Amino acid sequence: MEVIVAPHAGFCFGVERAVKIAREAPKPVATLGKLIHNPQVVEQLAREGIYPVASLEEVRHGRVIIRSHGAPPEVLARARELGLKIIDATCPYVARAQRLASTLAAKGYEVVIFGDPSHPEVQGLKGWARDKGVVVSSREEALSLPHRPKRALISQTTQPEEKLEEIAAILKEESGELRVYNTLCRTTHQRQKAALELALQVDVMVVVGGRESANTRHLVEICRSTGTPTYHIETAGELQSCWFKNARRVGITAGASTPAWIIEEVVVMLSEQEKKDIHQEGEEEQASALVSAEVEAPTSSDGGIESHPLPRLRRGKILSGVVVQITDNEVLVDIGGKGEGVIPLEELSHRKITDPREVVSVGDTIQVMVLRPEDEEGRPILSKRRADRIEAWNKLEEALANGTEVQGEVIEVVKGGLLVDVGVRGFVPASLLEMSYVPDLSPYVGKTLRLKVVELDRSKNKVILSHRAVLEEDLARQREATWASLEKGQVRKGIVRRLTNFGAFVDLGGVDGLLHISEISWGRIDHPGEALEENQEIEVVVLDVNREEGRISLGRKQLLPNPWDTAAERYPVGSIVQGKVLRLAPFGVFVEVEPGIEGLIHISQLADRHVERCEEVVQPGDVIPVKVLGVDPEAQRMSLSLRQALKEKSKRENRQPARREEEEETNSGATVTLGELFGDLLEETKEKL
Repeated sequence: MEVIVAPHAGFCFGVERAVKIAREAPKPVATLGKLIHNPQVVEQLAREGIYPVASLEEVRHGRVIIRSHGAPPEVLARARELGLKIIDATCPYVARAQRLASTLAAKGYEVVIFGDPSHPEVQGLKGWARDKGVVVSSREEALSLPHRPKRALISQTTQPEEKLEEIAAILKEESGELRVYNTLCRTTHQRQKAALELALQVDVMVVVGGRESANTRHLVEICRSTGTPTYHIETAGELQSCWFKNARRVGITAGASTPAWIIEEVVVMLSEQEKKDIHQEGEEEQASALVSAEVEAPTSSDGGIESHPLPRLRRGKILSGVVVQITDNEVLVDIGGKGEGVIPLEELSHRKITDPREVVSVGDTIQVMVLRPEDEEGRPILSKRRADRIEAWNKLEEALANGTEVQGEVIEVVKGGLLVDVGVRGFVPASLLEMSYVPDLSPYVGKTLRLKVVELDRSKNKVILSHRAVLEEDLARQREATWASLEKGQVRKGIVRRLTNFGAFVDLGGVDGLLHISEISWGRIDHPGEALEENQEIEVVVLDVNREEGRISLGRKQLLPNPWDTAAERYPVGSIVQGKVLRLAPFGVFVEVEPGIEGLIHISQLADRHVERCEEVVQPGDVIPVKVLGVDPEAQRMSLSLRQALKEKSKRENRQPARREEEEETNSGATVTLGELFGDLLEETKEKL
């Protein structure tokens, strides 16, 4: 059996535009009436936070979408009175007809609107025509209109063109002046023409669309007018095999409110249904009826016949089954009283596999879709892949509506991002992968990512996902927790994220605090890089928290030994030490005696002479001796003197020559003798003795 889909079937421009506008609107949001005449799509949108209301008073969140059918001006005025934000999704063709109705009425024309008086589009057009609008839905109603000197004819956008021409011919006889405006949607005309041509070429026509949809009903009428058996369905589950008995060619068309994924499900059902299978199913039904009549049935308590027939398998039905056997190219599934069904290898997964054991194991309970109730051997043919696909789309739609996460395995790197398996193939753009640019995506293959659905179009098989959105949410929660727990005086661990000339930014858990260069160490440093490295984990003290301005001041030197605590013991008054000149001031020189300890040499303590400017004596970087004049650990001040240090150094140097002479005499054996004390007297005494 050949299945042919008519061109221009499914969503028209206006409906697709309205759905897109609704999905891009802030959620939740109301639509005045059902956005489109398709219950499946309306239900899908409701899961995304787009809910229909019957009146403006029911709008709960301050926003309302005007659907593609448009609305009368008084409705728009009422919305403004209620302070509602209007999101206009009126179809451009309908909007054009509204402008015509308003303009013609203002010029004094009676505006005849050809269409269904109960249709919201027609009601809207009549509102724009104000008291000049008249609605006719048939040639009989057109014939009943009285003569008018000035009359204009417009039409509901989805009406058949030949009927509009018929109404125009009637009104021409009953009008002094008649202006006819073809306000039909061009796409609708193309759709109707294509459906008519296809219906003349096939044995059976299937029209897919909501039963409330006017353009779908017109398609049904057009197809039936050819004499071709025509069936109107909303979903694939309504298909009946008896419709296609002996049919060689089946045509499919769909109304403007029918999404592509519903058309696809119908095509799948029909394309896998062969003429032989349909014939066998018909025979099975007849045999089953005969058996039911001949087999003795149990009686109920009241003597009547109690019947408990097994539920029949239908194409497209979703069942639960248990895997009972696995071979190299198929899987047998126990589907209860309906027997065992077969899943061919290619129907196990949407991913390419070579062994069924990659997907299922014996004993697994799985969901399957019935592709054919019975093959040549009498076994149902099932598909896990298609059942998974439907479930996956439902979960993705729910995730988009609720903002929940999904998980997906990265299966391939493609241009601009990654392909992931989320039950169907999804795409993660490189820009939505991480918080920063990722030059090489290949390491992600095989990894399972937490993802958010950011864009979904089931009709186009389009799923856009974001890993970055998950990271941003995690970071936001982490920030909130960090801010809530931050207190002045806390000691916390953090990661050095960025070094600047004035300090380092430290990540405390989604929140960055500033560690000023003066708070990094007790010693003076010219750049934070002298003491820290990026991505280094350090401990810091919270010095100040300003939640209003989002600022956190940190310190690190407070956790290090303070050299001032022992400065008085290590640098007693009067001691002379070496120091490095750090900077000059008009009143003196600052000298570092060790990292973290600085002292001041007053300008009067630089030299014995009068000094006008400090640079006359020292320069930054010079290493000089200084004498400690005073130490104040609490104020962290030290008074120093270069003049006194040099003076004492000079004294020591002057005393050193005499000491060296004495040392030389001692070393040569020279001592103080009695002769030196008593002179020649001692010598004479020696001679006499």
